Amino acid sequence: MKTQRLIHPASWLLLALFMAGSFGFFEGHYRYFYRFLEQYMLFQTTEGYWRNLLGEPGGGIEYLAEFLTQYFTIPGFSSATIALLLGLSAGGMGFFLSRPGSFSGKLWVSLLPGLLFWFFPQESIAPLLTVAVACWSAVFYKWIERPAGLRYLVGFVLLTLTYFWAAPANLLLGLFLGMAELSRREGTKSGLVGVAWLAVAALLPLVAMRTCFVVPMREAYLSKYMCHPEYPIPTSLIAYGLAYPLTAAVALLWGERVLIRKAHWRMPLAFGSLLALMAWPFLTCKNPMEQAYRYDDYARRGDWKAIVTDAQKRGVKDINALIYVNLALSHTGQMANGLFHFPQIGVEGLIPKEPKSRLGLIQASEVAWQVGQVNAAQRFAFVGVLSAQRCVQPRLMKRLVESYLVNGEYRAAEKYIRILEASPRYRDWAKEQRELLDPAKAAQADWVVAKRKQLPLTDNLFDLTVTYPSAIAYLVDDHPDNQAAFEYAMAYLLIYKDLGTFMHYMELKRQRGEAFPKAYQEAICLYFAMNADPELFKQYPISDEVKGRFMRFMQQARSLTPVTAKAQYGDTYYYYAQFMRTPKEQ
Repeated sequence: MKTQRLIHPASWLLLALFMAGSFGFFEGHYRYFYRFLEQYMLFQTTEGYWRNLLGEPGGGIEYLAEFLTQYFTIPGFSSATIALLLGLSAGGMGFFLSRPGSFSGKLWVSLLPGLLFWFFPQESIAPLLTVAVACWSAVFYKWIERPAGLRYLVGFVLLTLTYFWAAPANLLLGLFLGMAELSRREGTKSGLVGVAWLAVAALLPLVAMRTCFVVPMREAYLSKYMCHPEYPIPTSLIAYGLAYPLTAAVALLWGERVLIRKAHWRMPLAFGSLLALMAWPFLTCKNPMEQAYRYDDYARRGDWKAIVTDAQKRGVKDINALIYVNLALSHTGQMANGLFHFPQIGVEGLIPKEPKSRLGLIQASEVAWQVGQVNAAQRFAFVGVLSAQRCVQPRLMKRLVESYLVNGEYRAAEKYIRILEASPRYRDWAKEQRELLDPAKAAQADWVVAKRKQLPLTDNLFDLTVTYPSAIAYLVDDHPDNQAAFEYAMAYLLIYKDLGTFMHYMELKRQRGEAFPKAYQEAICLYFAMNADPELFKQYPISDEVKGRFMRFMQQARSLTPVTAKAQYGDTYYYYAQFMRTPKEQ
């Protein structure tokens, strides 16, 4: 007797091609997006955390999702995880659509729903895990031929487990079980059993609401882990969930009919069609936030030079990326001379305007921390933690720990240290900070000492994101040696071409005998060209190179076109002042 191969080698290759394409797509377009989302999934090992998840529908899948997500900062891990889960879902549905003991050519159609995740990536891998659980549970049920009673018992157990551990996998599984019974073609019996499975899947949440959980209707049916519970369910998520049962229904109705008569053409056309379908999103996908998420990842790792280098190579494509570029210039000591190497748009390019988004709150906290307004950095971090799903934002929790340690609020710092110690991802960092709960040790830590020296002396009630530059002017007045705050203040004045106020600070800088960066020297030359005072001008240490280049610019200014001016003087402040529009103040 000739044995039948469970899976044809060509089917393995087709599935491998799809998974490889999925890895390449998400690694190329969304790797920094998923690294950014890692900070909203704080996996913890405490018993209370585990019990809390088990006490809600779908908690088991969320626990696994958070466990995997904590490693998304490892290069390639998020893309490999998504590719694997898409492959598991496609393989499971392929087995479900096939006859027991074989793996038919319907694998190709099983790959189609997974492509929807390419077009509409979700903020969590919980939907991918849910679909994979539903597909393989359906395979297990379908392959139990006899006795029927055992199959029904297994089906009920699977529906119950998938609801409590992986809701809404039970709804998808109920549809699959109904299709499995109808595909047996046992007449009225198949229809009645199929309808029964749909009814059980639909009624389970209602029963659980009255016996096990106290949750809203939406969470009882769909769990709160598929998307943010405070926002409407995305249409894309609904489409992704429905794509699997709809595809399975069409495939089962199609039966064993063959679309391509010639057998030797089937696999080449299957591979060619799949390649064409995958090429479309590869070539057309545009992720407008990719650069901002990339820079956010660099900032988390403290690789500020990488941000500047990448921006010089690729240019700056959006406001969020520009904020990180300016922040990186300040961190690396290049803000004075490098500011106008990039397009500046005003205050919004220095700090987010009244931040409310997740990224905006992170950026506002980063800028406030850099310029020394520790209390503002703490406030933005606290709002970011509160607004995060389930109040989870370990990155901003770290900022809360740091700010509390600087301000000497050790009990508040210990609260967040304890939370972070329960996470494998942040445990080591938290243990290092625990040592600083001793005031004597905190007073000797270099970074704590440096931040305490920058704390405002006056009662500065200004909000950096609303009353910039007044808020930062207070910081400069309190601590003239606060280099970051000084650079941010001068950046504002130069961007808005307020050379009068700028020269007030330059005079103080001259009296202290400090050196002047090249961009400041260029602005000083431009100021005295409009406000002639040769004697005072001589007192400023302007290099001969800067003077000579500025004189050539003044001689050629009227004859220069914008194109030639940019080519010859585009890296100077006076080019910006002459040829670039002043941003409108909000």
